[in-house]
Amino acid sequence: QRVKCSSNCKLYYINTMYNTILTYAVLFLLCFGPPIGICESQKVETIHGQVVDKQNNPLSGYTVSAVSQTGGIIYAAKTKADGQFTLTDLHAGTWTVEVRHFSTLLAQREVTVADETELVGQGEQRQPRQTDFVIEGTGVILGFLLDAVSKRPLPITGKIQFGRLTPDDAWIERTYRGEISNGYFEVKDLLAGRYVIIDAFDSYVSAMANLPVVTIYPGGVVGGVEVFLKSGASLSGIFVDSENRQPIYGAVVRVASEKSERVYSDSTFAHKTETNENGEFRLTMPNDPEIYYAFTVIASHPRYQTHQWRREMVPGQNVYALGKLTLTPFLSLQGKVVATRRALSFDGLTVRLKMHNKAADFFRAAAQPEHTARPDASGNFLFSELHPVEYSLTISRNSVIIVYMESVNPQSRKPLKIRLPKLETLHGTVVDTEQRPIAGANLYTARRSEIPHGHGALLSKTQTDANGVFRMQVLETKPHLLSLEVSKKGYLSRVYQNVDIHKEPLIVPLQKGFMIKGRVILPREVSPDGYYIVNVFPEKAEMEPTLNPLALNRPLLSKRFPVTQPTFVLEGLFEEKYTLYIAGDGIATAGLKCQAATDSQEMLIVADNPTVGLKGQVLWADTGEPVQNALVSRSWYPWELTQYDMSLTLDRFETETDAKGQFTFSNLTQAPYQLRIRAVQSIFEKEADAYQHVYLQKQVAIPACSDNVHHIYIGKADGTAFGEKIKGRK
Repeated sequence: QRVKCSSNCKLYYINTMYNTILTYAVLFLLCFGPPIGICESQKVETIHGQVVDKQNNPLSGYTVSAVSQTGGIIYAAKTKADGQFTLTDLHAGTWTVEVRHFSTLLAQREVTVADETELVGQGEQRQPRQTDFVIEGTGVILGFLLDAVSKRPLPITGKIQFGRLTPDDAWIERTYRGEISNGYFEVKDLLAGRYVIIDAFDSYVSAMANLPVVTIYPGGVVGGVEVFLKSGASLSGIFVDSENRQPIYGAVVRVASEKSERVYSDSTFAHKTETNENGEFRLTMPNDPEIYYAFTVIASHPRYQTHQWRREMVPGQNVYALGKLTLTPFLSLQGKVVATRRALSFDGLTVRLKMHNKAADFFRAAAQPEHTARPDASGNFLFSELHPVEYSLTISRNSVIIVYMESVNPQSRKPLKIRLPKLETLHGTVVDTEQRPIAGANLYTARRSEIPHGHGALLSKTQTDANGVFRMQVLETKPHLLSLEVSKKGYLSRVYQNVDIHKEPLIVPLQKGFMIKGRVILPREVSPDGYYIVNVFPEKAEMEPTLNPLALNRPLLSKRFPVTQPTFVLEGLFEEKYTLYIAGDGIATAGLKCQAATDSQEMLIVADNPTVGLKGQVLWADTGEPVQNALVSRSWYPWELTQYDMSLTLDRFETETDAKGQFTFSNLTQAPYQLRIRAVQSIFEKEADAYQHVYLQKQVAIPACSDNVHHIYIGKADGTAFGEKIKGRK
């Protein structure tokens, strides 16, 4: 058989004998037949359709094929994300259209394709034949809900939910319900795919680190699925509107139990539900007294501000009734743009709000920090889903900010009336040190904020022309708030503060920058898909490690290159001496001192040493037991930072100990390091009827990285020495 594939995924299976006869027939027609016969034989048509399930959900990735009943020709296509498919270039006749998944035939139908030469009416065009399929799932999952201790079925009767995962297992795309009877469950009518159980059982939670993932093939039955559960705490409450006290339907409620001996709270909200029409919710959370001591509830709704509540647990208590909890409706902000001239149109205007960086009483992590709106033909605009905090407001047209309001607050509930001001013109010339014009230089004007938590704004930008001249429209701004940045590749960038728009044309000089050229030799084990980073420091910069997040000796310049490009060029530097450091995944850091020059010679930097790891175990000093969930921070060297690092981005130098108290840092350079260990001891005091948490901290020095496992002891008598375990010996 011959197989031919074209761009629209057509597959031709032509029998050898039939192919030979067809070839001679075509040759005969070409030689003796009338031309009109050939034209008519090439007329084709299209079959279009959609594949869905019983709930009308589109099914993607299914194979739809059209099989000719004469000649054995097959045309095939895959359904798209919306379940749609198209089969083209079909000749007139009867076709069998089939739907398959995992090579299993799920549905088929005969479709007659009419001759293209038939008349369909004057002025009309033939529409593709619509052929839709509804696929009914036939897969089944059977199993038991078992007690984690006794391994016997639990007395649970009701509903169970399984979620069908997306092809990449990233999230649940569809939910299927089944029945539970005394711990035995059965879920039917499943389509092919991968399924995971949704942990939602009254008074029980999963006792498994990872819930089982079940793969269902078309028509397949998977039995004997075991899900181990343990007792949990029941959590309930009612959500009402803070203004009218009416129940809130459809609020998503999530809960996370906080572990007792953990420095940071658990941010994984694995248990969730939704409120019913009465605003009520009920779910179960883990409450092992030796592991958990508190829980956090987060509620969100499209029309209400997200809010969170935190409560401490009481050992032995299995029911937590939170009563009525209130959610505050989102705020709105409406306004009107007023033109200074009647002829001015509002087309192209964009209004933006940006939340100030200030602490607030709501759950800030769930808040949308920026909002965008476009005025209508009358200049009116409206923002919704706002929180009771300060925002900065800007209005722009063609990337030029024409209105800047440093602070607006939707709590005032007063409509804004904004009159468009007249823009000023900032102009000048960019030249080099010899007063020659520089073409293609980039210029940016920016306005800084006058309040601590506000936002500045990039007002406008432009480029110089062939004569080095620039003209830009700029919002009227006081000189002490306005700055101008000028840059061009190969030159030293400059920032001019206190720019006065009303002065004479500016003459902006740029100094030609200097460069550094280099070639690196990297370890052979480095992946060809990786990259290396070149960090540039002043020659006399301190390179000592630190644990202080405020002591960020960041590089002057940080640039990365693919490992397949061993040569690099750094431009725009001053004519000074620098120290370069090469770093990257699997690359031990190597440094070299150099001099930037106008015509720098290529330097050779050997960075072919592999990286090493640092392993350790944290133990309680009094008992020798491992410390779980202790936070271990390691010191970092300046060469590990980038020029954009902040104290909030240094969590990559932290890790937590596992159940055995062990931790590992990888991709390190052979050098001394400092470790800071932070742990929590939780003790329940009966007199206070509450947990007492003791925070312990210890700092140790690791002289060098090796394959050894460092034992670090921490406890009430802190300051105990730490040991080193070498080849099984302490």
